[in-house]
Amino acid sequence: MYVCGAHVTKVGRHYEKSVSALAAEAAAPVVNACGEPDALVVSTYLSRFQDSFGNLGSLLAEYLDFKGEVYEVSSGDGSGGAAVSLAVRLVKAGFKRVLVVGADKSNDFQSKRAVKDLQTLISPYESFYGLTYAGAHALAARLYMSKYGVSREELAQWAVVMHENATAVSHAQLPFPVSVDKVLKSHSVAQPLTLLDSHPFSDGAAAVMITSESSPVSIEVASASAPLTLAERDLTFMESAKMAMEKLGNPYPEAVEVHDAFSIAGVIALESLGLAARGKGLDYLIHSPRRVNPSGGLKARGHPIGATGVYQVAEAYFAITDGLGKLGKVSSFLVHSSNLLGANTYLSFLREV
Repeated sequence: MYVCGAHVTKVGRHYEKSVSALAAEAAAPVVNACGEPDALVVSTYLSRFQDSFGNLGSLLAEYLDFKGEVYEVSSGDGSGGAAVSLAVRLVKAGFKRVLVVGADKSNDFQSKRAVKDLQTLISPYESFYGLTYAGAHALAARLYMSKYGVSREELAQWAVVMHENATAVSHAQLPFPVSVDKVLKSHSVAQPLTLLDSHPFSDGAAAVMITSESSPVSIEVASASAPLTLAERDLTFMESAKMAMEKLGNPYPEAVEVHDAFSIAGVIALESLGLAARGKGLDYLIHSPRRVNPSGGLKARGHPIGATGVYQVAEAYFAITDGLGKLGKVSSFLVHSSNLLGANTYLSFLREV
């Protein structure tokens, strides 16, 4: 399986554009470059709550004058990765070209609305007792820091590296540097995490074309799941990431994009993927800062929830074909997309042919 082409919109606050307009903006250049697809796979999540509309895939097909098969995928904040995974499987099943489009918005209302909408990612029982998206990551951070003796200053290094990487990425939402001190002094979100440990609220769309036709970049996918209920899991490790990585044959990529909705999630992802020993994810980051989330990650590139996984695959494609930010050009790239700290993991491994 191959990736023929990719296109992304700038991540930010697009008050003037609907989610369908963003989706069409990302999709059209890829169709023009690669040809008409046989199927369309669309991913979104928050836009359903923001727009009170749940038929984005069919509307995008109408905009593109596309009359083939249409699928709309939802797997929480891992929806984009799930869409790519489905597209690869459709091509394996016999489709020649499958267009994947991820599009989402979280800024059509005040931030407190997006916070409330993100709570729908939490299992009903835990949500009933007040657990939030940020709170889930704060629990993971507290457990991890206690277990491995990691200081608050050390954890803040994640945000520092992500923002530095984003300064060289034109579509990033937050392309400015930050210091450890600034991270620590930013507004508290859920102790011990602060605003600068957190993803921004983001709007954006990305598209990639998966094809059976030989192209310069190949793609393999693997996925796995774990309980959604956080009380049923070890929050310092993503077992689903480990299982998915084993399905891929435990490749060692030149660069990786991990799902770092909050700083702690990125650290745990590196360890769960086997790229770093347990408790040593930050060491790996410090020794290879340009090879981890060269886009700036969800932390600084931004996190348009249902579109993020498609952005990650598009960025991997850019890194292999033309180079990406401060990383430059590489020949292999691993993408890690996750739903709620590993309830579901979707991996994509891209290589230069």
